[in-house]
Amino acid sequence: MSPRLEASVAGIKSLFGGSSDLNTVRLEVSGVKCGIMTLEGMVKSSDLSKMLFEPLMGFEKKNAEPRDVFKFISEQAAFSTEEAVINLFSEAAEKLCSGFAIVLVHGCPRGLAVSAQGFASRSVSEPDGEPDIKGTREALSDNLRASMALIRRRVKSPKLRFELLKAGKTSSTEICLVYIEGKTPEALRKRAKKGVEAIRSDLVLTSGSVIPYLSERGGSLFSGVSTTERPDVVAAKVNEGRIAVLIDGVPFAAVCPSLFAESFQAVDDYADKPYYATYLRLIRYFAFFVSSLLPGLYVACAVHHPEVLSRSLLLNLLASEERTPYPVTAEMMIVIVMFEILREAGIRLPRAIGGAVSIVGGLVIGDAAVTSGLISAPLLIIIGITATSAFAVPALTPQMTVLRIANVLAGAAFGFFGIAVIGASALVSACVTDSFSVPYTAPLTPFTLRAMSDVFLKFSERNRKPMTVESLNGASKNGGD
Repeated sequence: MSPRLEASVAGIKSLFGGSSDLNTVRLEVSGVKCGIMTLEGMVKSSDLSKMLFEPLMGFEKKNAEPRDVFKFISEQAAFSTEEAVINLFSEAAEKLCSGFAIVLVHGCPRGLAVSAQGFASRSVSEPDGEPDIKGTREALSDNLRASMALIRRRVKSPKLRFELLKAGKTSSTEICLVYIEGKTPEALRKRAKKGVEAIRSDLVLTSGSVIPYLSERGGSLFSGVSTTERPDVVAAKVNEGRIAVLIDGVPFAAVCPSLFAESFQAVDDYADKPYYATYLRLIRYFAFFVSSLLPGLYVACAVHHPEVLSRSLLLNLLASEERTPYPVTAEMMIVIVMFEILREAGIRLPRAIGGAVSIVGGLVIGDAAVTSGLISAPLLIIIGITATSAFAVPALTPQMTVLRIANVLAGAAFGFFGIAVIGASALVSACVTDSFSVPYTAPLTPFTLRAMSDVFLKFSERNRKPMTVESLNGASKNGGD
């Protein structure tokens, strides 16, 4: 920074290349020339006027020197809860992009960054991706500070920690590590911080830019890092000794380590009676296996093992397949691909018409395909059951899709043996997956009896013993370091 006001202004402008959204306001405070620089849309003009312009214009001192004015704005006056003295042009540019106002005083070789964020952001809304009946109606926000406040409201403890980091060479995105001191192992915190600091991407715009650096195995079918948009889930996870990673501009938190059994848990499980929550949880496990295995088992039975079907069912299957021009394997793959296209169309289209298009398209195409004889009716029923089951466990949708296709191809080629090989491969992939040296399949394997009260069965909160991931069998006590 230069002691000359115009030189400092020119230096900052040169970094932005004369960008039109960089604004500079010049004024005199007790006869000393000052300048205030902001980025348009990043600060709220009305707040900036009340908290900065009015106090500055109210400062009066005869024969004031530049150091007197700078001392007033940096030490004597409280313009904002977040202020910082800057000495470098690069620091000034970084603060401007974060919604700060830069105050420059002619004759002082430094400036003051005053927090005046006022950029537009989405208000707190309901969690669309993780709906529930009896839980909170608040979801994490695109605004990092708002998300931090939502978590702080639920964990009113001084031990809750928010550690801010920066990632992205160009975007310089703020990333926040959330944990509870004393419950989260220090080694786990250090490894999460090391993973964020290892990010080499120019832009960090989604959670997909961060999760690969938190996962230890990139080629596994399953992931040891999960995402959530619910602040109550984040609060519950950090209370179990985990790390949550918030990204500025992303309304999702990455939680690590994550376990396979948690994909079948829902917020409503902890509000319902234990017997009903247990029933629903077992339904989700059943739905996972149905969605992954049913199409493959159907193809294997039709091609290699017709003896496992009853005589009436086998005759109906033969009668249906005789009217179709394609082999059962080709039929199944065609219908699976069509289902994925309809599902993707329903997601990508505007919400008002997306659901209607996918439902109507499925009904029209399915009815026309059966009527024309291109697809058999039993096969369409199988796909309908499979698709409905997949919606019961949304957290594992990518894995179920891959397993579904693999089981169809393996069942067509080798029958039940091929499906058994795919199942064994998936089991091995899940067992070797870990995040921060916590086994992904825990507490099933390695087995931890105390933690089984919240896996298949849902015990009463009075009988459920609180657990941290560090206490699970197989978890490294030093985070794997």
